[in-house]
This record gives sequence, C-alpha cells and structure tokens, in this order.
Amino acid sequence: MMKPIPTDVITAYIEEHTDPLPPLLKDLVRETRLQTGRLNWSIGRAEGKLLQMIVAISNARQVVEVGTFTGFSALLMAEALPTDGRLITCESEASFARIAQSYFDRSPHGNKIRLELGPAIESLARIPDGGTDFVFIDADKSGYEDYYEEALRILKAGGLVVADNVFWRGKVFITPLKNENARAIAAFNDKVMRDPRVEKVMLAVRDGCYLIRKR
Repeated sequence: MMKPIPTDVITAYIEEHTDPLPPLLKDLVRETRLQTGRLNWSIGRAEGKLLQMIVAISNARQVVEVGTFTGFSALLMAEALPTDGRLITCESEASFARIAQSYFDRSPHGNKIRLELGPAIESLARIPDGGTDFVFIDADKSGYEDYYEEALRILKAGGLVVADNVFWRGKVFITPLKNENARAIAAFNDKVMRDPRVEKVMLAVRDGCYLIRKR
C-alpha cells in the first residue's frame, strides 16, 4: 500500500507545474503579506489559475466575486474576460479594498473591475436577476448560504459558482463539529448537495472548492 504523500509536497509539485504569475501579481502577493499578515486568506496560484481558466473556457462576460480581499483573484479572472467584460467584486473591509483598488488601477485589465465597498449581501441585492455568468464566493463563512442564494438569483441558466474553503482547514472532517466556521461550511456543503437546482462536484483544490452549475 502506498504511503500518503505529504500535502506540502503535493502543493509544491502543483505550483511547479502551473503557469507563473505576472510581475504585478507577484508584487501584490508581497504587499499582501507585508500589509495584512494574512496571505493565507488569498487564494493560491493554482486555484487562481483554475478560476481564470474556468472564466475563459465558459466564455463568461460578467463575473461577480464575493470577497475581494486584496484583489488577487479578481485580477486573474478579469484577465480572462473579453475587453467588454466586467467583474463586480464585493469587499466590506476598507483597508483591503484600498490595496485591491491600487492594483486594479495598475493593471491593464483593471478597467473591467468594479469594486463595491460595503456588506456583500447589499451589493449583491443591487445586481439584476439572471445576467451573471460566474460567481466566486470567498468571504465570511457564516454568510455562504445567503451568498449562494443570491448567486443562483443573479446567474443565467448554465452559470457557474465556485465556493472556496469548503474543507475549512480540514475541520469539516472532524466530528463533532466544534468550530463555528466549520459548522457553517458543513451546513452549506450539505445544502448544495441536496439542492436539485444545481449540478455539483467538490474538488480537493487547496482548502477545497465546490464547483456548482445552475440548471
């Protein structure tokens, strides 16, 4: 029987075999580490490139992101959009939004991005029904179920959702669930699994991603 391969070995191998980041995003990674001390809140290179590829191959024209943080994922997804595409990204923390906007301003794809500062659920409520192609959810875990319902409202038929952190640092696998965020994520995962409105597949990418397609 093969011995389990350590997660850090797998992660390093994946990174080595994934396209490199452009210089602007390397700068953003460094600034995120220095300014926030929370680089682990940002999605990694492999997950970012996965999102970028999903946007590209789905021919998305409108993307909505719940949880900007410092803008890493938004910049990768915006690059995959056509010149007249747009990305609406929602962030509640002003200090993170300032960093993100400064990098959007430096990017050749930044003109496709509109940053909405404030509670995400309020920003989502202003988006019309059925006009969005792709939604990425990576924000407060207690809000996932509400964000998901809004995602289904604004998505076109056949539109896609990716929800991040669906393993919640491995804590969803530990029973009984004691961590508040793990309980919220587990409830979200179960809700999606039971939902006949969507097709779904869970992926073991980084901290777990749920790829969901609206029927």
